[in-house]
Amino acid sequence: MKVLIFGAGRVGTNLAKLLEKKHELTVVDQSKEVCDRLASESDFNVIHGDTTDPALLDDLKLGEADFVFAVTGHEEANFLVSLYAKHANAKRVICRASEPKYSNLMKRLGVEPLLPEWTLARELASMVMHPVITLLLDPRFSQVEMVEKAVGGSLDGKTVADASEKEKAAIAAIYDGEQFQPAAPDFVLQKGMKIVIIKHNPK
Repeated sequence: MKVLIFGAGRVGTNLAKLLEKKHELTVVDQSKEVCDRLASESDFNVIHGDTTDPALLDDLKLGEADFVFAVTGHEEANFLVSLYAKHANAKRVICRASEPKYSNLMKRLGVEPLLPEWTLARELASMVMHPVITLLLDPRFSQVEMVEKAVGGSLDGKTVADASEKEKAAIAAIYDGEQFQPAAPDFVLQKGMKIVIIKHNPK
């Protein structure tokens, strides 16, 4: 999966470190000092440059990206990068915003708004309302891992029961590209679908 992150501040850097070993990842920032430091301690691609430079954006081939995150400290830059990425047909574009009033505009343009304070508030509220689920998904407390996998190869044409046995894990959900399907044992998986697998990883 190809992921582009614009902005190597706290949000961008932490996001990159969570994704670096699992995806094709590139981080872009206008600070050479920040880029040099990040490159020295990471394995992913780090680019120093103006995040709103059309030539740079063209070189990055945004249209091939599965995710584009515009999380710089400059709202105008985030918005411009997001619009450029949507115009290039990036699959998903997430833009950091400072105020909720921009959310509706972004949504109408096909951009997913990210309001860090709201995101944190939702996570904190979830800890209160769903404490067991929160612990289940936290690797510090649980040996259970939830994984998303594309259906293809030997899984194509298998039933959920057979696929679960092959993966040695429970299939919790199936997404057919438009909606979720119940993971009934006799449901037949098809190429292009995605399944959510729950695995137990003993320490």
